[in-house]
Amino acid sequence: MNKKVRIALWFIVGPEYGFFGEGSQQWYYTLAIAINLMLVWWIKPEIALIFTILPIIHFVTVFVFGYNDLLLDFKNLSKTLSIIYIGIHLLLLITAIIVDVVWAILTSAIMVGSILLAPDCVGDNMLVSNAKHLQLLFNTIILAVFIIIDFMLPINLWIKFVIVLLALVIHPVVDWLQGECVAVNEVFSDAIGSILKLK
Repeated sequence: MNKKVRIALWFIVGPEYGFFGEGSQQWYYTLAIAINLMLVWWIKPEIALIFTILPIIHFVTVFVFGYNDLLLDFKNLSKTLSIIYIGIHLLLLITAIIVDVVWAILTSAIMVGSILLAPDCVGDNMLVSNAKHLQLLFNTIILAVFIIIDFMLPINLWIKFVIVLLALVIHPVVDWLQGECVAVNEVFSDAIGSILKLK
């Protein structure tokens, strides 16, 4: 690939290791939430409010537990906090299933799929090792899916462009936050690891 084209692509879809070399798991997760929100408001607006509140709670708890590094810094409380964290997310999942089981499965599939494809700090993902040469492709695919769904929404054209622009602007911020331990996979693995150590 031409070097100038590659650099231009980096600025649009993000480099293989993320903008700060910490990977892009949190970016993929954020795009997955956005894709879910757009789809539910477009296809099934009658459940859209609940399926907006649930991922917002999910995102906020990841941010709070990750950014403050609660699972690691508060040694005496980490197990309790881990149980609370997992409990909150199980409750969110159960609520989603009760409201609409099909949509809950679809939402979970999009979220899990995005995290499996997300590159880590060495350019690999959970599906393919030594995949640095594929990561720009993965970055392009998930952003393209986001943009295609955005432009299919029945909203004004200028709003569609604003949504894409906002996504491009916040991408480096999300990557930076991942470097501050705000990453769904890190928080989840820390929580599970803490719970499994319970006596």
